[in-house]
Amino acid sequence: MGVLPIPADGQLFEDSYLRAADYADFAPVWGRPSPFYEMVAELSGNWGHLFVEQYTRGNGMFPLIHLSFMGAGVTLASPPEISEPALNNPAWREAYKQAALETVRACRPLYLSLGNEVNRWYEKYGAEEGDANGFQHYISLYEEIYDAVKNLSPETQVFCTFAREIVSENREAGMDVLHMFNPNKLDILVLTSYPHAVQGINRPSDIPDDYYSRLEVYMPGKPMGFSEAAWPSLEAFGGEPGQADFLAELCGRLTQDNGVELRLLGWSWLHDLDDNDYTGLIGNDGTVKLAYNVWKGISINGRLITREQAIPATAVKVTPETDVHPPILHSDEYEEPVPMPHPINTAGAEDSGFIMPDGNTFYLWFTPDPDIPAGEQLFDGVTGLYVSHKVNGGWQEPQRIWLQYPGELALDGCLFVQDNTMWFASARTGYAGMHWFTANLVSGEWTDWKDAGFNPDYEVGELHISADGQELYFHSARPGGKGGYDIWVSRKENGEWLPPENVETVNSHETDGRPFLTQDGNELWFTRIYLGSPAIFRSKRVNGEWQDPELIISQFAAEPSLDNEGNIYFTHHFYQDGIMLEADYYVAMRKH
Repeated sequence: MGVLPIPADGQLFEDSYLRAADYADFAPVWGRPSPFYEMVAELSGNWGHLFVEQYTRGNGMFPLIHLSFMGAGVTLASPPEISEPALNNPAWREAYKQAALETVRACRPLYLSLGNEVNRWYEKYGAEEGDANGFQHYISLYEEIYDAVKNLSPETQVFCTFAREIVSENREAGMDVLHMFNPNKLDILVLTSYPHAVQGINRPSDIPDDYYSRLEVYMPGKPMGFSEAAWPSLEAFGGEPGQADFLAELCGRLTQDNGVELRLLGWSWLHDLDDNDYTGLIGNDGTVKLAYNVWKGISINGRLITREQAIPATAVKVTPETDVHPPILHSDEYEEPVPMPHPINTAGAEDSGFIMPDGNTFYLWFTPDPDIPAGEQLFDGVTGLYVSHKVNGGWQEPQRIWLQYPGELALDGCLFVQDNTMWFASARTGYAGMHWFTANLVSGEWTDWKDAGFNPDYEVGELHISADGQELYFHSARPGGKGGYDIWVSRKENGEWLPPENVETVNSHETDGRPFLTQDGNELWFTRIYLGSPAIFRSKRVNGEWQDPELIISQFAAEPSLDNEGNIYFTHHFYQDGIMLEADYYVAMRKH
């Protein structure tokens, strides 16, 4: 995967390349951009040392070198000293060949493109005999250079790129030119693609399934790649969801699902170029788009796997009508609990949710099959944390929160969010067992994760921190409790959490845990085993003391979370004959 690390407004190139390298393997290299006859000097000089060696390779990416023979307006680029340049001019051909070989000697690229969107040249000039710029002359020169590069650097993958669309004419490009190439001298079939430019394609779903795979008729079995592909986040093309859908489908429905071996995936650029550009994965102001989250998922898993795709085909969605153990309300302060609407709930397991105080952002944990052992969840590509936002009164499709880099394993859960900080528990590379971590929300992206630094002697379980940041409530089986899990509180003094104290009033000889504290700090909600299944209890704080808890919702109701209106969001597990089928999130609205 690769992207041109165009910086955000006010960002340094150094920082943009560093950001790109988090989830990219390569960066395209065009020079400044530079014509082919100046590329070697650029690569060997200060520019090449800075952008290729330091910013690209120094950050763990490889350069994809573009050596284009075309200038503006599909004309022939040429060193100024060559008179009457043409594709069949021996002096021009030798200049282009030597530029390619010297480029390989200068930086030993893993991928070398000998011409960008070369079928545009074919469409303009054809391949008529006697035409000095006929495409047949490029073919013969390309094959000559291919052999020379392979002799010099056998590991270099050599190709030219083809435009899948003629953007300026709002149509698909002619691809018959592929018949002219020797498949054995094209290591990979590489395209540029902007399908939204084609008349009649306004949504990713408008793109035919075989839009790319049909090219295999020209070169059966040839690996395919995209040196640059993009879809804008303009509302006219589906907005950010449309852009994200295109990227996901580019690696699934449109390629790999059709048997295409997708070797390269390049996006045009990392950030929007300016306020009038919508092509980047991140806005010009640094705010991440939905597509950047998809980009992360593909980088980590090889392709994006949606929640629905991961749910077993045998799974049956349980509804209130088929639920044999529905939640039971014990308080007249609330309306009867109802499931949160699609797309929050699926036939998989939605669990460990957390509603933000304003009621417009909902976090949850998801796994496609509750029977999957944790060791398998670590590798399924979909189990983890998600977030959904309410827009115009409706919940949007939950998006995965990626808190890992490619090559790292992580199984995250038990999140708590306060302002722009998240606490989450994780089993991950480099740590033994589960640990607590924190992450920060920066420009719409959770980042900067690190160990939360809790004293291991406290044995901190699922937690909630008071709005003023001075009290840490958590459940734990640490010594000194009454039952299985008890709820404990630690108070902060001089920036340190003091030894925890048992919240005796709310604890019982059963299991008490998963605490939630209201914003005013006067209500403590938690889960207790009641008559054999989880139930939700509430304790009120009066004159600084917690009162005896009262039962609010019973029968497989757990992990309460409240918004500022007092509405209760909780997980409900569906059981039948002692077997958990799935889990959904429910809400009991407070009466007013």
